Amino acid sequence: MQSLIYKVFTRKYSLSLQADALELLSTVIAQNELSTVDATKWLELLADTWTKREAGPLVEAGPLKDLVAAVSAGTSSVSSRGADSASDVFTVISAFDVPPLWYDPSTKTFTHPFTKAEILSSAEAKASLFRQRYDLIKQRVLRNENFTPVMFSDHNRFRTLSTIDSLQGREGERFLLLGMLAQLEEGKLFLEDRAGSIELDVTNVGKRAHGLFTESSFVLVDGCVEDGVFRVDEIGLPPPETRDVTRNAFPNTNLFGGSPSLRTEVQLREIEVATDNGMVILSDVWLDQPSTMRALRVLFDGFSHSAPPIAFIFIGDFSSRPFVAGSGDTTQYRDNMTALGQLISEFPDISRSSHFVFVPGANDPWGSGALPKPRIAEYFTKRLESRLSHVAFTTNPCRIKYCAHEIVVFREDLLKRIRRNCVLEPEEGTDVAKHLVRTIIDQGHLCPLPQRIRPVYWAYDHAMRVYPVPDVLVLADRFDAYSVNYEKCHCVNPGEFSSGEFSFFMYYPVSRTSQYSKIPKS
Repeated sequence: MQSLIYKVFTRKYSLSLQADALELLSTVIAQNELSTVDATKWLELLADTWTKREAGPLVEAGPLKDLVAAVSAGTSSVSSRGADSASDVFTVISAFDVPPLWYDPSTKTFTHPFTKAEILSSAEAKASLFRQRYDLIKQRVLRNENFTPVMFSDHNRFRTLSTIDSLQGREGERFLLLGMLAQLEEGKLFLEDRAGSIELDVTNVGKRAHGLFTESSFVLVDGCVEDGVFRVDEIGLPPPETRDVTRNAFPNTNLFGGSPSLRTEVQLREIEVATDNGMVILSDVWLDQPSTMRALRVLFDGFSHSAPPIAFIFIGDFSSRPFVAGSGDTTQYRDNMTALGQLISEFPDISRSSHFVFVPGANDPWGSGALPKPRIAEYFTKRLESRLSHVAFTTNPCRIKYCAHEIVVFREDLLKRIRRNCVLEPEEGTDVAKHLVRTIIDQGHLCPLPQRIRPVYWAYDHAMRVYPVPDVLVLADRFDAYSVNYEKCHCVNPGEFSSGEFSFFMYYPVSRTSQYSKIPKS
């Protein structure tokens, strides 16, 4: 039986067992007379839970004994209370609660750069912001199959990254560089990496990969140096990395946030199948418009005749005009939220069973204009919250864990901002929505723009990451609704609910598909 324990813990989960921990597992298996099949399932549940708790690669008897008791209690509670009643099935994670983990190239691991991230952070956080983005992308690129030669293979087939300082005195030679686009001088485009910067000449770019190229975005450029200027022949975004590859590279690191579930992914998938009622995603729900409230009544009434959806994800703006503090907007905004709560409570099955998530937009209170945007203040929402069983007012962006699904939600007129700040025009005749999705995922960041264009709190830049790639990415934008699949990520923009055709998306976790829907205007 010890060989089975080593097979699961060491070979499959890369965990090292101390002798007393090994003895503890052997004793429990023997006392309960578990078969090989049952023992394997139990050991995998233990190892999976240990990994999710970030307890480290060394398994000691003391913490393991507590885990054995917790897993046993968690498993029995699930069977006795029902699959979807446990709190770890649906979790909303605020941007301010995302683990502040930075990648350290020297140790090739993630570390905590500071004990606690703060909005008013130190100058160190500002200086490290773009360096951290660079390090994170570079380690991902170097793991890509095109940059990782295999023993006994033809090394000429693989590319080698060079740094800018290595170009000195080597004019005419071809190089492949990774760096950040910047305008260090008026009208001139530069590439920056940790070693320095060099001016780029992109007038004769022959091949350009799909994507949107802006200042502060990271790119791969291929070309040569002439007269101190790097003449670019090809330019492209860094190659993406699937979620599975990232998890295999960092198996004991929780980059997404949230408390780990006591269940295995197999158990969570079973819950998904049993409760696949879909999630409703709406954006720009203007509660100050009577037509919006009428459309929402039709929406809730339609769902009241079937099984309630898993969740309603409401994304701002929740007002048709910007909120002005100290004016009559304060009372009106609170009353609009209260009216929504009263409307939902008229459908008791939905108000008791479904989860409600509210993500603020630019017109919602409060915030300084930087990202992440804090949740809507409780003063405006407490009456609505009192009427619902499962409700979360959260930040923009935010993250949602549903069973084995990881979902990122972001409200921003992103396409307009990025198109306005492109330093290279995208290829003609291509779908601009696909360009945007590819840009966000390849950059591994929700807002790859300069700080002067869209400021981000320095110490919370990690909350803007799209790494690992989530299962679902919601980019709520005042642009035509779309759904795009890229690198095993399903990306949707629900479009504008109130100012459009009362459109929304239904997302189904089991099939990983979405359905565009709209409410007919009366």
